[in-house]
Amino acid sequence: MTPHQPTTLMTGATGFLGQFVLRELLQRGRRVVALLRSPLQDSRRRLAGLMRPLGVELDEHVTAGRLILREGALPENLPDGEWGPTDDILACAASLQLFSNGNGEPYKTNVEGTRTLLEWADRHHVTRIHSVSTAYVCGSHRDVIREVHHPRPASFQTEYEETKWQAEEMLAQWSRANGNTLTVTRPSFIIGDSTTGYTTQFGGFYQFARFVSLMKAECGSNSNGDGTYIPLRIPGRPDEQIQNLVPVDYAARMIAEIILNPDLHGRIYHLTDPKPPTWDAFKQFLEGYFHIHGGHFVDADSLPSDKTEAESLMWEKYDLLMPRIHHQPLFDEANTRAVRQSLGLEYPSLTPQRLSLLLDYAVSQRWGQRANRRHARND
Repeated sequence: MTPHQPTTLMTGATGFLGQFVLRELLQRGRRVVALLRSPLQDSRRRLAGLMRPLGVELDEHVTAGRLILREGALPENLPDGEWGPTDDILACAASLQLFSNGNGEPYKTNVEGTRTLLEWADRHHVTRIHSVSTAYVCGSHRDVIREVHHPRPASFQTEYEETKWQAEEMLAQWSRANGNTLTVTRPSFIIGDSTTGYTTQFGGFYQFARFVSLMKAECGSNSNGDGTYIPLRIPGRPDEQIQNLVPVDYAARMIAEIILNPDLHGRIYHLTDPKPPTWDAFKQFLEGYFHIHGGHFVDADSLPSDKTEAESLMWEKYDLLMPRIHHQPLFDEANTRAVRQSLGLEYPSLTPQRLSLLLDYAVSQRWGQRANRRHARND
């Protein structure tokens, strides 16, 4: 009799974080059943193109039986599970859409999709689920955010955050009602690979850095030996920490290690930067990287009416960035730190050298334009 090979059903394999998690699991010998959208042939070709830059040749793993590809999309019907017993589910799929716009998202994928996945788990007697959530299910809560299930916050910044909280609540109820095991990982904002700078997502952190480069091009009044001078009043406090950012390779490594070690199941893990840089340090880095100067911090609650051209660009054209810049909760990561210490793994801190590596890659890809064309060819 052939011995049972531990098998994980995975959603979200084509997502940026999902690609890295899939690589980690395959490299560690885990058999993965990855759900891909219909038509399967097209999605398989796309996934192969996404995995190749990560050093993974998809066909090798499919041929060896380590990777099984099946059609399926949340919240539609999932496959029947003809591959045999499923040991656990990795729920990595999510709609990252911040607000609803008439297409049903992010509620459709994040909430209805979770309900469909739980129904599938019950039908197939799966009692372990690993859910990739977000650190920002805390909503507007501003105290230290613990690695526990939160009661519903008074408010959320986005509908995305609210739907991820709803999904967590459904999963927690499933776990409590049936004695099943739920493990939740909560990444903060995902950025590129800490060793190569590689990324296929150019929002958030990259949007802000790109804004600085555009501001220099459009608003720079003169250049000299000190760089381009741009007078700019920046809303915020220099001693506050910046938006919490986590490199994708670190988050994926931690998720895989937690999945593969049953002793680590049943907890919540914040995959966050334990010591984010301050805004002053980040400002100094961006000034040095883009060779600009002239900015200083002001009270965020009293924005001036006499805006300069650069300030208008920041506060009007890029106003969607401002709430995320202002909301910087502190995350407890005691559970995560214990795992990291047991592995002898150091957090890849956002040093100036690492930040430069990340932006060098983004600039080389024209802030995502080259990546988009490459992925269109892979599709």
